[in-house]
Amino acid sequence: MRKASKMDKESMKRIAKLLKENDNFVITAHVNPEGDAIGSELAVYYMLKKLGKKCILVNQDDVPDNLKFLEGSELIKKELPRGINPDIAVIVDCPVLERTGRVAKYLNDIKCIVNIDHHVSNEFFGDFSWVESKCSSAGEMLYELSKEMGLDMGIDFATAIYTAIVTDTGMFNYANTSGDTHRIAGELLEKGVDPSVVHSEVYENKTVPEVMLLAKALSSLQFEEKGRFASIAIDREMYELAEDEDVSTAEFINYPRSIKGVEVAAFFKENEKTRGYINVSFRSSGKIDVNAIASRLGGGGHKRASGCLVKGSLREAKEKVSDEVKKAFEEQE
Repeated sequence: MRKASKMDKESMKRIAKLLKENDNFVITAHVNPEGDAIGSELAVYYMLKKLGKKCILVNQDDVPDNLKFLEGSELIKKELPRGINPDIAVIVDCPVLERTGRVAKYLNDIKCIVNIDHHVSNEFFGDFSWVESKCSSAGEMLYELSKEMGLDMGIDFATAIYTAIVTDTGMFNYANTSGDTHRIAGELLEKGVDPSVVHSEVYENKTVPEVMLLAKALSSLQFEEKGRFASIAIDREMYELAEDEDVSTAEFINYPRSIKGVEVAAFFKENEKTRGYINVSFRSSGKIDVNAIASRLGGGGHKRASGCLVKGSLREAKEKVSDEVKKAFEEQE
């Protein structure tokens, strides 16, 4: 059995002990969840079920269509049912507590919050925090946790972890991909994960509304800072034209990021779920630290991939982001 020697073993052991010694859990992640969030939540769920624990999954937002193939994703609720009073909250892939959105209201009366994350901007909130900023994903961490706990997990767990890793590494293309990441992926394939199925479901299963909305987003493409900063946006009206409020937009940011000469890309999203706020995703080619930009706007993430919620209208959010990006370029010079 390969040991997770490069990780914070003491924090991992404390989390393992906590999961084993308690019985009633709620599991959640950040708003607008993507592959790592959903995959990691399901991984925790399967681990707790293996231990015979009671647990419930709750998110502010729906599971994106391209992740509904994951077994157990249908169990994720949007509200905590009455009469359910978990003792422990496990929050995965979330650098700040506020990023859980409306779910945060359920956490006030919970006696213990467990924070499992890989973002460098994590605020170490909660009672127990295990943060590994050098890991590709929260999914990678949870795979190692299952090894630490001696749990023999099945194919549903393995597929959830593989999906978490694949999506957060951009199919192993991002700088957060390490040798450990590839070794774990190999072990998951040996457990029976079919990479062609995961790729097809995640990346080749687009709906008509998603393609329509992408076309609208690309038509909004704008450049600043002599072509080094590119952004796209979608607003409520675009969602209405697409006729699907729950369409997945996780990949949209990759389009402005892929343009030659672009060093920073931003994707602005306005919809009914975040009325009064604009969800902003950032990507960087590596020269500019977008985590620093997102952190100044109340969010966080990684140097090359971050996000935040900006209060105000779409126009106001664009102005605030533009100002911060301009400062970042000036600091670089």
